[in-house]
Amino acid sequence: MTGIPVSGQCDPVFADIEAAFRHNMDHGDPICGDELGACVSVVIDGEVVVDLWGGYRDAARTQIWERDTTACMMSVTKACSAVALLTLVDQGAVDMTEKVSTYWPEFSGDGKEDMTVRTLISHQSGVIYADAAPAGSLWDGHSVEAALESAAPEWKPGTGGAYHSFTYGPLLNGLIRHADGRDVGTLWRENVAQPFSIDFGIGLTASQAARRAEFVETPGTPSRDGIKGEAESPLLRAWNPMPKTEDFNSEDWVYNQYASANGHGNARAIARLYGGLANGGVIDGNRLLSEDLIADATSEHWDDLDRMTNRPFRFGCGFMLSCPPFPFGGHRGNFGHTGIGGAIGFGDPERKIGFSYCGNRMAPIADTGPFAGPLIEALYAAV
Repeated sequence: MTGIPVSGQCDPVFADIEAAFRHNMDHGDPICGDELGACVSVVIDGEVVVDLWGGYRDAARTQIWERDTTACMMSVTKACSAVALLTLVDQGAVDMTEKVSTYWPEFSGDGKEDMTVRTLISHQSGVIYADAAPAGSLWDGHSVEAALESAAPEWKPGTGGAYHSFTYGPLLNGLIRHADGRDVGTLWRENVAQPFSIDFGIGLTASQAARRAEFVETPGTPSRDGIKGEAESPLLRAWNPMPKTEDFNSEDWVYNQYASANGHGNARAIARLYGGLANGGVIDGNRLLSEDLIADATSEHWDDLDRMTNRPFRFGCGFMLSCPPFPFGGHRGNFGHTGIGGAIGFGDPERKIGFSYCGNRMAPIADTGPFAGPLIEALYAAV
């Protein structure tokens, strides 16, 4: 399909990013198919140098993607929930070295009693399944958290890592709620999104939902197929509490809080977030997190073959670190997070770059993919 509408701004220095974005929109990819709607944004040293959007909000291609359109960014949400928790750490309300059970007494026993906050936030808790939660019970408000409280870790906490694909958001929400009284979505909104003008929400209001794009899932996407039992993977066991009929557009998915995957935003919002984190924690002159805490959170906490998806991953405290499936520009010090189907956001602290891309059609990929990849290549060719 050609002639896809594209809008926004792009500094001439980064004209190749715009060219790559327009090529994505007009020509798609021979294997992954057409783009539907998408956006890309780059912030360098606090300045927006690229902010482009294009395509359509709906599968029928009747609604143009607007400047303020948002999309489900899937697991990009995990790092946002970690940032929310880190604001409590910076304020002294939560201590990274303290036991989780100090704040959340019910989360103890079965090998969890000595688990620290650092172990939890860095995907080293071993609590990667919520087996006691009935199938399809994600939205009932209590089953998943109760299952996490009764779960036995799959390994001794702190001795190894694995991507907590399903449980990460509920684990952080449980800790945040017990330590602070707010849920993760409220904490994110009040400590991060509103004061720093980051248009990303975990559990949307009606006005936010009115701007969201329809999310189009694609069979053949490895993680999606594992979650839904269409491919053999530990993901099926991990995601058992999610209703298998969920198409990522239901009212439950849009309005409830599930901080592992149902955050909605756009590239502008996530590039702004990572641009600030990569710029010493400052956004428009206001401090989000301290430099020391960012350095700690983005330092390597584990580097191993992930036990959930069988890929070589590196992790800090809530952030993926540059690794073979997701090189984030190929620089080892870069940090960020990805989401099923192609959403991505990352920061480059050496060059003070924040980058993000997202679309509303799930691409059948297990890496950076054919859409974000050329945009990132064009970025680094320019800088």
